[in-house]
Amino acid sequence: MKNTPRPFYISLLALLTFFVCVSGRITAQTTDALPAVSQAQESAQAHATAASPPLSRIVAPRLLDAPDGARVTIASDAPLDDYTSRLDGVNFYILIPHAEASFSEVQFAGHGFTSAGVQQRDDNVIFSFRLETGASVRVSRGFNRLDVFFKIPAHPQPYAATSSQPAASSSKNSEAPTTDALTNAPGDERETIRQMRTEIEALEARIKEIEAKQAAQTSAQQQTAQAVPENTTVAANTASVGSNHPPGDDDHDEMSKGTPTLQIQGFADVNFRASNQKGATNAFALGQLDLFLTSRLSDRFSVLGELIVEAAPDNSFSFEIHRLLLRYTPNDYFNFSAGRYHTAIGYYNTAYHHGSWFQTAANRPFIFAFESKGGILPLHNVGLSITGRIPSAPFGLRYVAELGNGRASRSPLDRTVQTSTDENNGKAFNLGIFARPKTLPGFQTGFSIYRDNLTPNGSPKVGQTIIAAHLVYQNRLYELLNEAVFIRHTLNNRVFQTPGFYTQVSRRFGNARPYFRYQYVNVPGDDPIYPDVRRRNGPSLGLRYDINDFAAFKAQYDRTERRRLSTLDELILQLAFTF
Repeated sequence: MKNTPRPFYISLLALLTFFVCVSGRITAQTTDALPAVSQAQESAQAHATAASPPLSRIVAPRLLDAPDGARVTIASDAPLDDYTSRLDGVNFYILIPHAEASFSEVQFAGHGFTSAGVQQRDDNVIFSFRLETGASVRVSRGFNRLDVFFKIPAHPQPYAATSSQPAASSSKNSEAPTTDALTNAPGDERETIRQMRTEIEALEARIKEIEAKQAAQTSAQQQTAQAVPENTTVAANTASVGSNHPPGDDDHDEMSKGTPTLQIQGFADVNFRASNQKGATNAFALGQLDLFLTSRLSDRFSVLGELIVEAAPDNSFSFEIHRLLLRYTPNDYFNFSAGRYHTAIGYYNTAYHHGSWFQTAANRPFIFAFESKGGILPLHNVGLSITGRIPSAPFGLRYVAELGNGRASRSPLDRTVQTSTDENNGKAFNLGIFARPKTLPGFQTGFSIYRDNLTPNGSPKVGQTIIAAHLVYQNRLYELLNEAVFIRHTLNNRVFQTPGFYTQVSRRFGNARPYFRYQYVNVPGDDPIYPDVRRRNGPSLGLRYDINDFAAFKAQYDRTERRRLSTLDELILQLAFTF
């Protein structure tokens, strides 16, 4: 701790003081009764908040309509594993705790529901759907989304559907009033009969419309089948209507008849940067094009992918798979993933991924900058990851355990993330524990320890230990992020210590959210891995303004003091959006 500056200890003391104050204030607030949809909803909400995640951002839902029932997809930037649902008569509710809707209203309907709505209640998002008569509904959870399936019952054939007789001949077997009945009826009953005829005609028109759509789909499927060679089997990716299987089995039926459904969400940003750095020019720049992919293979298996296209300094484009995971989630206590993941060092790296639209600031804190941007932490890894709740543990405790290749150090020209090979036989591991107390919604604190052995060329083995701790509080209005990181390198019995931290605070005022961040990192000049980083510290001041539900404008000013280098001033203007 010899190289640790006094401001670092002052920051830690301030964080501890804040934790004590906020704990008492929020605990007092939670004793007040809050309005809820119903008494049953309150019970479900209390159960959900026992292990609720920090405030997540819900994007506008998407509708996929079909004649036999619609599908509504609700997506977020975080796992939706704490939702609750309830059917109250013809109304179906979904409550997502500790979340913030990025949109203000829902205006669509589909086969199975006549209307939909959304409500922000404190730090909870409530979706509501009004079901059609006889319709059923079920919810299927993916990694970061909920698929709400609506099914409508099979409609009976029209009363005049027989081809051997004219429509009028079958009217005696139906409840449709005839022309004679309308003429001979008393005056006070004629209006009632007219209304009955109007309703029946509307029902017939809808039945014919549904039959026409079904006939068109059948014709299209037959044409597709004729265009495929005889030795190829084409499976229809449709669910059977009126199935007697319990909820959940329909998913298996869909899988046996077709392929998994791939969901794609896009994120991108456009920037303008101006600075006083020598040799740098002011320029517009494309940020990252982030394609976030998810697909549910079954009720327990899912796939997550994140594909990044990014412009390089030489104006060329690079493509990289930043995340690709096969996930197995049998319950809340054990979630297993294999592939390339974001290392759970601290909080920021797993809370905010590559879509800059989700994060408040225009850029990431330097200690959590990605490797391709000069970051010093191994934020990507390839291997295995296990996460989950700790059974019967207090304070909503969760754990994380990761094993992977670690970061490359042999040559500066090597790819930092060892996606296909490892420069040594040793493996990096990361262990973490964090708490999300029920009595402090939106609060999270925890720590992690990461260990690896690096083997740079021309140097003995370097032991690397990274200890990270965080304290975060978020709700609809306020955001307070605090993290500290210690990097320890050992080489020939010499120890090199790098402390780093950042503090970020913001408050929402309508669509505007001003924010302030201070960050610090101090790498020894003779560090065997990052000697060129040195000391960097300074404030950032910015404003985020949500233009609409899918786009945001950010303006940020950074002032960074650097050891043995001139102070860097930079202005960043950014348009971030999702699609």
